[in-house]
Amino acid sequence: MKNKILNIGVPLALILLIVGLVVAAIVKHQGQEKDAAVAVTVPVELTASEQARSSSIGLILTVGNEGAQGSEWNQAAAGAQVAIERFNRSGANLTLITEDDRGTSAGAARAVEVLAQQNVSGIVIASRGNHVEEAVKAAEERGIPVILPYTDAVGGAWSLTPSPSDVTSLLESHYSGTSRVVRIDQESFPGPEVRAEETVTVNSSSDLDKTAQDIARRISDGKAGAAIFINADSYTQARLTRALQEAGTQASIVLGNEATSPAFSETFTRENPSTVINAMTVGFNTGDSVALQADGQGRSMSAYLQMVKMLGDSPDAHGPVGEQPFSDVAASADARSHDAVVALVRATEKAPSAKPKDIKKELGTLTLSPSDGITAAGLDFSQPHAVAGSPALLSATLEDVTIRTSPRDESAHIVWFAAS
Repeated sequence: MKNKILNIGVPLALILLIVGLVVAAIVKHQGQEKDAAVAVTVPVELTASEQARSSSIGLILTVGNEGAQGSEWNQAAAGAQVAIERFNRSGANLTLITEDDRGTSAGAARAVEVLAQQNVSGIVIASRGNHVEEAVKAAEERGIPVILPYTDAVGGAWSLTPSPSDVTSLLESHYSGTSRVVRIDQESFPGPEVRAEETVTVNSSSDLDKTAQDIARRISDGKAGAAIFINADSYTQARLTRALQEAGTQASIVLGNEATSPAFSETFTRENPSTVINAMTVGFNTGDSVALQADGQGRSMSAYLQMVKMLGDSPDAHGPVGEQPFSDVAASADARSHDAVVALVRATEKAPSAKPKDIKKELGTLTLSPSDGITAAGLDFSQPHAVAGSPALLSATLEDVTIRTSPRDESAHIVWFAAS
């Protein structure tokens, strides 16, 4: 464990270790029974029952540049491959079948059709946008369960993101003592309802640097304690955050869920000499820092990261798309898509048959803890937003991620962690 702390980077490690110790002390008594089922050292391999060990899981993602809606999450989807590998190393023969939805409704429907023809047990859709609704609808018609790690719940699918109402409640509480809130909305981009004294709308033709400078100037002329909320896709959020920092704003910047995507990190850090990101986002604590927790969730995350590291170091390991080396996506492989696959496997184990409709029915009653192999604190699929607990404000730091990649990867990545 000491090696992992050092690998994260000394400044972040010290902060997170202190936070982790404080939290562990507070919840130690409450967590003893809950974590009793999680071994002190969690094995990297995950086991599956006979019914589940030969099943196939569908993965739908969006391949392309930022013009393809939902493409910001395609590297995060590598977490699904990690889950498959963890099961298969224990003797299972799970298959991950990947389809590209092209970021369109027609492509999404076609992807589900192809996966249904290959008898998948369930589908993980690692994308976002209007086209996701078409994929969920097509899966509904075929009785196939769907989990959405990165976008809001639609239709009969389950989401691993916070509910819009929970996000709104948290932001309202956060802004309760704020003198002024400026909301920056990307045109036609959905988002939570947040009170704001001023709303600025941007689109693809907007000069984001000028927009940031104008907002920074207006805020500096007003009362202290101003805040900015950015509701936009990953790429736009990253550019606006960077532009606001360069404009010298002292306002608190809060971002939407898209900030936790690999595309946000890549866009913000590209040719950026700054080693600081002064922003927060709303979400669940699903980042690498969870591995520092002295509880079952921390041990489960540590096991997940060990497998990411093993795959990243293997020249024969590939990501979920084509022949792409896993080392190319190791830094971005996200625990949420991993947990989505684990949930589908656990539902398959408990279902009366391996038919998708039976698995879907079982999934709707399923509750999971870290002892089941997930990295989240808990999942409860009796509700559309399955992550147990409430979202929190997450802080960011720029670090190397040698906890999951080899030392030769010297690029900086944004790491999100719970501030309190």
